[in-house]
Amino acid sequence: MRRDYVSVEEAMALPGLRIAFTRGVPGPWGEAARAFFDIKGIDYWPVIQEGGAPNEALRQWSGQTSAPCAMLDDERPRAHWSEILMLAERLAPEPRLVPDDEDERTAMFGIAHELCGEDGFGWSARLLMLEVMERQLSEVPVAHMKRKFSSGGSLAHSAMRAGAVMEMLARRLERQQAAGSPYIVGDRLSAADIYWTTFSNLVAPMDEADCPMPDFYREWSRGCLELIGIKVPAALIAHRQHMLKTHFVLPMRF
Repeated sequence: MRRDYVSVEEAMALPGLRIAFTRGVPGPWGEAARAFFDIKGIDYWPVIQEGGAPNEALRQWSGQTSAPCAMLDDERPRAHWSEILMLAERLAPEPRLVPDDEDERTAMFGIAHELCGEDGFGWSARLLMLEVMERQLSEVPVAHMKRKFSSGGSLAHSAMRAGAVMEMLARRLERQQAAGSPYIVGDRLSAADIYWTTFSNLVAPMDEADCPMPDFYREWSRGCLELIGIKVPAALIAHRQHMLKTHFVLPMRF
């Protein structure tokens, strides 16, 4: 069941699972987390986090200000992408999003890190998007966010890393398809498929019917891809469309 957003103050008084999401834009880490729980049929309360804002109430509640952040009853906050994924696996073991096979599990977490982790695709594309926002004189506090998410590398390095990860995924998908699988790892859906699907919005905005995002986010995404300097491989777009139609709850809502 899709619920309306609640404030942090309201969420603190509620039992069960509450997840802070950046309201108003399809943040890739947040939309992946949302997909995990939606696909597994796990009920939760979405909690408001405002992108670029102080979010002091969230800090007092969870010890940090970013989204997504999952709070289950009185358990510790979970803000890292892998913590949120493993919480979803614990609450509803099926359908599995982390492979049973150890080799596939290792491959899946390696690919997930390349998409979600520091110096990975999402991290690099976000820095490029912040550069686009700064050039467009966006009202978002870009300087603060650059300090928060900087890895100390150059803009050229971020562009190289984002492009390299896309090309790696395209090569892997070609091998998988040759083996008869439409998935990034193994022969069934995993978190890696979900991560690429949501992170692809950073460089190739989804159709309005699937993800009705603000126009400015589409402009930022297109600007990000221009800085990367390559096209998104067709295999990655085809994979995304298949995942959206086959596994996601649409339209995406944020």
